[in-house]
Amino acid sequence: MVDKIDLKHMRIFLQLVRAGNVSKVAEETGVSQQAISGYLKRLRAAFPHELFLRQSSGLLPTDFALGLATKFEKILLDVDDLFDDRTFDAATSTATFRLIANEYAQLAIIPRLSNLMAQAAPGVKLLVTDFNPRTHEASLASGDADLLIGFAEFVSAGVVKTRLKKEQYSWVVGKNSQISSHIHTVSDLQNHAHVGFANGAAHLADNVDAFLQAHSVSRQVMAVLPCYTSLIPFLEFNDVVALVPSALARSSYLNILSLDAEMDTFDVTVGWHRRSSGSSARKWLTNLVQRAADCSTA
Repeated sequence: MVDKIDLKHMRIFLQLVRAGNVSKVAEETGVSQQAISGYLKRLRAAFPHELFLRQSSGLLPTDFALGLATKFEKILLDVDDLFDDRTFDAATSTATFRLIANEYAQLAIIPRLSNLMAQAAPGVKLLVTDFNPRTHEASLASGDADLLIGFAEFVSAGVVKTRLKKEQYSWVVGKNSQISSHIHTVSDLQNHAHVGFANGAAHLADNVDAFLQAHSVSRQVMAVLPCYTSLIPFLEFNDVVALVPSALARSSYLNILSLDAEMDTFDVTVGWHRRSSGSSARKWLTNLVQRAADCSTA
């Protein structure tokens, strides 16, 4: 039976391990549930150990199945590399690139990336999904995403990545703020109300707390917002201090405060799964993302 296990069986198996549900894999692949069940039946017959345990929530892979998945992934990676040296023709391509991006990237990099893409590859489409610290590596490994952009501290160690740029936080107030003339030092920050942001993949709350503690500054946070995009309308009615990545402060035309100390820089990174390391299309997209990130620094 082992000689009847082909590459399609391996790909279906990996999707079953990831999704744990026959109907979901059928939907993702466009193959009937009956056909997926047939693949699963042949896989079970080919190996001496149980692959999945049936539960009310779906299929739970056994330890043997997880080990097998690692081996299958390596085989598929090697096979894909054999056919992945074709030159990507941006001008004629109609590909859809699936990109994972945190809020920072969605605001500071993706708009420029889309503009550059429209000029270089008018037939190419871009599908952007939110960065999730828990699932981004699996999405890249399964092929559900081609590339990610996020803060290095949140990117899993298993993702191949390279730094796009160094970024820094800026203390800001609204463009019509009345308190900006009273804030010249870090110590002055504690004399005014602040707005904070919820912890997540686009906000390095620990870095902020460490900076304030190092300067013995406590702040009065009057509101915690879920994301950076809600800041501008909030500042229209509230004269408070906020802390946002510098690229967002500049693009939003906020009033950036000049203080006597600055926060440490942090890395914005682009990442991909090792299966696409040799892909000319992935390299092209990565280079375009780098150009877009460089523009956001200017």
